[in-house]
Amino acid sequence: MPSRNGTLRRTTLLGMMVLSLGLAASCNSSGNTTIINQNLDCGLTRFDLLGNWRVDYTTSGTRGLTNCTGLVPSLTGSIDTTGISKTYSGVDVFGSDGSASFKVLGFESTPQNSQGDLTGSVQADSCLAFFRAWESDDGAYVQCIGTFDRTARQIIGQCDSAEVDTNADDTPDTSCSLSATYDVVVDLL
Repeated sequence: MPSRNGTLRRTTLLGMMVLSLGLAASCNSSGNTTIINQNLDCGLTRFDLLGNWRVDYTTSGTRGLTNCTGLVPSLTGSIDTTGISKTYSGVDVFGSDGSASFKVLGFESTPQNSQGDLTGSVQADSCLAFFRAWESDDGAYVQCIGTFDRTARQIIGQCDSAEVDTNADDTPDTSCSLSATYDVVVDLL
């Protein structure tokens, strides 16, 4: 008769084998990218995000800076996106080392910020996009969140905050909420 420890070991081993087979069935390979399919995957690949990104603020106007934190928590001021439509050519797309997402980095034809004029990430499982675009007139990144539609090659979202470079050293140091959101559409051309 098998011992209790022997039965427990076999049961644990059998459970680990079943789990391994289930995980193996939920993965596939696309070139050098492994895609985990858990019925949450929007099917996003790096290739989907390549190209030129055109950022259009579909609502414009001035928004006040509120609830600031960081170097200058008492900061007052505003952001104005009136008439702004920017295209970032040849946006670089690469895998994140800290999450299941693709990072994006883009510059205007004449770079305005050494950290990137457009930065962000798009989640590989949900196509949730978080990005920020540098507004040189205001010395700030406008931060936006939305969903990437693979078929339309478009992100539709809203911008609700800004990261401001208060000491003009090319690095944002104060984060603020906006008094109202901006609607934004990003077309991948």
